[in-house]
Amino acid sequence: MLKSLEVKNFAIIDNIHLDFHPGMTVLTGETGAGKSIIVDAISLLLGERAYKEMINSKAETAEITGVFQVNSKEINNVLFINSLEDAETLTINRIISKNNNNLVKINNQNASLKVLKELALYLADIHSQFDTNQLVNPDNYLNLVDSFRKMRIQPLLDNYTELLSKYKERIKEYNLIIRKKEETLKKLDLYKFQYQELLNLKLEDGEYQEKTEKINILENIDKINTMLEKSKYYLKDEMVLDKIYEIKADFQALSKYSGELEALHERLNNIYYELDDIFQTINDKLDSLDYTKSDYEALIERINDLDKVMKKYQMSIPELIAYLEFLTEEINTVENYDDIIKEKYIAVETAYQELLQSVKNLSNFRKDIAQKITSEIVQTLIELVINNAQFQIDINEILPENLFDQSAFKSDGINQVEFLISTNKGEPLKPLAKTASGGEMSRVMLAFKTIFAKSLKIPTIIFDEIDTGISGYIAKQIARKIKELSTIAQVISITHIPQVVAEGSNHLAIFKKVVGNSTKIEVRYLQHEERIMEIAKMLSGDQVTEAAKVTAKELLINL
Repeated sequence: MLKSLEVKNFAIIDNIHLDFHPGMTVLTGETGAGKSIIVDAISLLLGERAYKEMINSKAETAEITGVFQVNSKEINNVLFINSLEDAETLTINRIISKNNNNLVKINNQNASLKVLKELALYLADIHSQFDTNQLVNPDNYLNLVDSFRKMRIQPLLDNYTELLSKYKERIKEYNLIIRKKEETLKKLDLYKFQYQELLNLKLEDGEYQEKTEKINILENIDKINTMLEKSKYYLKDEMVLDKIYEIKADFQALSKYSGELEALHERLNNIYYELDDIFQTINDKLDSLDYTKSDYEALIERINDLDKVMKKYQMSIPELIAYLEFLTEEINTVENYDDIIKEKYIAVETAYQELLQSVKNLSNFRKDIAQKITSEIVQTLIELVINNAQFQIDINEILPENLFDQSAFKSDGINQVEFLISTNKGEPLKPLAKTASGGEMSRVMLAFKTIFAKSLKIPTIIFDEIDTGISGYIAKQIARKIKELSTIAQVISITHIPQVVAEGSNHLAIFKKVVGNSTKIEVRYLQHEERIMEIAKMLSGDQVTEAAKVTAKELLINL
C-alpha cells in the first residue's frame, strides 16, 4: 500500500507531504483545486512518462517521492532480476528536469523506467473517468479480459509470439525459394552457357601467374641460358666449390684451437653446402629450358583465353572458379527445386499447425476466464442497482482463410471479444458499447475493477472521479461497493459525490489559494466537523444551509 507521498515543485505544488492509511481515503476539493495533480504525481511513481511542462515555472526540477509498504514475491522477483535490493518498504523517487536529465530511483538505487513499470503492476492501479471510455471501444476488451489472469496468460502469449515469429520466418523462406526458382528459370539458359564455357576452360587457381612466368622465361631464354651457363662454369670449371671445400677442411683442422676459428669453419661449411645446392639448381634449370616453339605458342594462346574470359566476366581466375561453383549449384538446384519447395511448404504447414494449437490454447484459456468473471460481474452489477442485469463475454476466433493468411494472426492472437449486456428484464443481450448509458458504463467498469483487484491482489486502487454522472441511491450503492473494495485493498478515491465522501474512513481535502502573485495548494485531513461542512458544500453549493448540514451528518452517521 501507499504509505506516503511527497511532491516538490510539481505543477502548482511547491511542497506537500501526505501520509496515507489503510482502508478508504477520499480526496475532495473544488474543480481546479489540484486533485488531478495528486493523481498525476502518483502516476509518475507508477512509471508514467514525465514531461518538463510538469515542473513548476519557478523551478528547474520537480521531485516526487512515494513510499510503499510491500509484501509480494512478484515485487521481490522483479527487484532481484534487476539487481535491486528488496525491503519491507519500497521508496520510489522521480526527478524531472527542464534539461531532460530525468532520474528514477528505487530504494536509493538508479533504475530504468521499464523496471518501474514492471513493479507498478504489483503496486497500484489508477482508474479515471476516462478509463471507462475503454468500454466504448471493443478493441480494448481483449486486454481487459487478459488483465484478470495476467501472470498465468503471459506464458501462453509468449509461446504464441515465439511460434508466430517462427511461422512468419517459414513463410518468408518459402516465398524466397519460389522467387529464387522463378529468377533462376529466367536465367537458366544463360547459366548453362556460362557453365559450359567456364567448365571447358578447366580453370586452375594460380595458373595465370604460373603461365605468365613461363612466357617471360621463354621470351628471355637466351639471356637466361647464357647467365646460367656462365654461373655453372665458374662454380665447376673454375673449381670454386673445390677451393671452398679445401678452405673449410683447413679451418676444420684449426677449429680445435679456438672458438673463433670453429665459428669460421661453421660459416664456411654453410657457404659450401649453399653453393653446392645453387649449383644443382642451376643444372636443373638448364635442363628444364628445353622448350619448343609450339610450347611457347600454346602458352600464349592459353593466356589470351584467360585474359578474354576475365575481361568478359570482369572477374579474376579465383572469382571465376567460385562463380563456376555457384553456377553448378544453381543449375543442380533447378532440378531439385520441386523437392526443396515441397520441403519448405511442409515447414510452413508444420509451423502453421503449431501456431494454431497455440492460439487454440490461448483462446480456450480466455474463454475460461470469461466464464469465471461473467457471474461475478452480474452479481456486482446487481449490487450496483442494475437489478435485471445480464452480462456476457463472447470470445470469438477469426481464423485465417488459408495456410498463408498471416493477417489473421495479430500480436495478441486471433480472438475478437464482445461485451454484451441487457439491463432490462425481457430485453435481449446487445453490445455494451452501443446500448449502455454513461452511468451503466461506470458501474460495469467498477465491477471490472472490483474483480480485477481481487484477482491480482493489487494493494492500492485509485479512483479518479469514477462516479462522475452518478447521484442518488445509485451513488450510495457505488459508494458502498468502493467501501467494500477497501476491505481487501487500500482505496484512494477522488470524488464530487457526497455519498462516496461519507463512506471514506479518511478524508483529504485540497484547497487552492492565491498568495501574492502565486497560486498555492494546501492538502490536509479533515476532522468530523470539517467533513460535515465539506459534504454540506457538495450538497448545497457555496451557501451552506442547515438542511445540507443535517443531511451531511446523516450520511456520516450511516457509515
